[in-house]
Amino acid sequence: MAFTLQTLLGADPGRVHAAAEAWLAMAGDLDDACEDLIRGSRDLPDAWPLGPAAEAAQRANRDLLAEAGNAEPPARRIGQALRTHADTVRSLQDLARQIAAEATGRGFVVDLAAGTVAVGAAPASDSSGGQQSAQAISSYVQQLQSIVERAASLDSSTMTAIQVNLPNARTGFGTGQQQNVSRTDLEAQARRTPAEIKGWWDSLTPQQQEQAILEFPGLVGAMNGIPVADRDTANRFVLRRETDGYEQRISSIDARLLYLQRMYDQGRIGEVYPDASDPRTSMDTEMLKLGVQRSDDEAKLGGLEVIGSRLHDPGKPDAYLMGLSTADDGRAIVAVGNPDTSDNVVTYVPGTTSDLPGIETDLKRADTMAYDANTIDSSGRTTASILWLGYDAPDMIPNAGSSSYATNAVDDLQNFQSGLGATHDGRPSHNTVLGHSYGTTTVGYAARDGNGLAANDLIFVGSPGVGVDSASGLHIQGDHNNVWASTAANDVIRLTGVEDTMRFGENPDNPGFGGRQFTSADGSWSPVATHSEYWDPHNPSRKNIAFIITGQTDRVH
Repeated sequence: MAFTLQTLLGADPGRVHAAAEAWLAMAGDLDDACEDLIRGSRDLPDAWPLGPAAEAAQRANRDLLAEAGNAEPPARRIGQALRTHADTVRSLQDLARQIAAEATGRGFVVDLAAGTVAVGAAPASDSSGGQQSAQAISSYVQQLQSIVERAASLDSSTMTAIQVNLPNARTGFGTGQQQNVSRTDLEAQARRTPAEIKGWWDSLTPQQQEQAILEFPGLVGAMNGIPVADRDTANRFVLRRETDGYEQRISSIDARLLYLQRMYDQGRIGEVYPDASDPRTSMDTEMLKLGVQRSDDEAKLGGLEVIGSRLHDPGKPDAYLMGLSTADDGRAIVAVGNPDTSDNVVTYVPGTTSDLPGIETDLKRADTMAYDANTIDSSGRTTASILWLGYDAPDMIPNAGSSSYATNAVDDLQNFQSGLGATHDGRPSHNTVLGHSYGTTTVGYAARDGNGLAANDLIFVGSPGVGVDSASGLHIQGDHNNVWASTAANDVIRLTGVEDTMRFGENPDNPGFGGRQFTSADGSWSPVATHSEYWDPHNPSRKNIAFIITGQTDRVH
């Protein structure tokens, strides 16, 4: 039977809490009984030291102590799992009712039993038309569905905790064990939704989770739906492995180059290439190939070292490595602050020429946005900033004329944003996705296609177009008033279009696009430099971006 909102609201957390207290009380009684037994039998060997009966009594006493002692921890674990279940169910119920009350207050009709939201009298008469109502309904339905998914995940993990710790006729009390997580298990999970993956991960024991992270860090670290802290742990293993690997490869190349040079200096190059008709040409060809390989490896190693340095920087906010790959140009996803616990989350998608070797600039921008948002918001709400280099960005400006890079990134970006919602603790965060340059095209395609992006706001900076000619073509949890854009007056990106038509559609910074514009500095004398100045000190775009990220849209100018 499918888990529904009605199932959640019909649950009685009070009964579960009472069961939790009973299990915890039993664990306490077992602990007390063990203490009494220890005190009452400590003198048994002295009082009855010899004979078969004495040995049998002492053996029975030891067995009883072991049985009672082994029973206490699993009983306590069941009680703690039930207590957490009851508290979380109550919290999710309250959250569902808060969302329903908010929607009802705006004139919508909410059926919590069915989990539906419909247009009421007030929104229907709204002069702004049906689009805004449809966007709001979609947002409320998604929030309610997220609650259902979290409740189903909780139900699964609590059931696992009970099953693992219940008495077993063959193995004893609380000694039930689950099999190790295999590569096949993880590969099968990767084809599921982030919410389903979250439920599966929570159903594992801590030992299983640790085993999966240690044995398959690359698979765990790349999986949307696994909590950020666990992905970070896994990806740090990947980072260490990749760093060591590139250092060894460079060392091997250097040793080979040194060997070739020495053999050449000694006039023995023919010994290196005994079957070559022209040993010198063979040597030159190999040295050239090795030089190119070394340059590529050194560049990627530099990117890995930049990430490692940022992760271990004690002078900056905690950073989390949510994804890492050295394949092709390399990919990396780094969060400044924990998205699972932050009130606001911004996902930054960079553009052309962004890759692992050049990641330092994009990491600094993520740091800047986290700093600006957390400084400008006096409400006590926290913001996490994510650099999402989770796609193959165009290598060169001529390649940026192709839409294939954005098209190929759609599923990955959509899945990533859904994963943020699946693993977030507490009330859903306010999510913003910001694209820069070709990254705006990538974000636009992801918001345009399929079910769109799990985001409350979109920000397009220095855009060559986002794949649609109107903000209404972008599917997010907000509406056209939550689509923001700015292009500096001197930005070279303006040369990619004619009037308001850019390479990939209408300029989102054009009032006719239907979104909202914010101010950026005109830029320096260099149009190319201007394209990268949106995060420069004193550029008004920085504050405007921070206002949008933190939901202070009335302060945007």
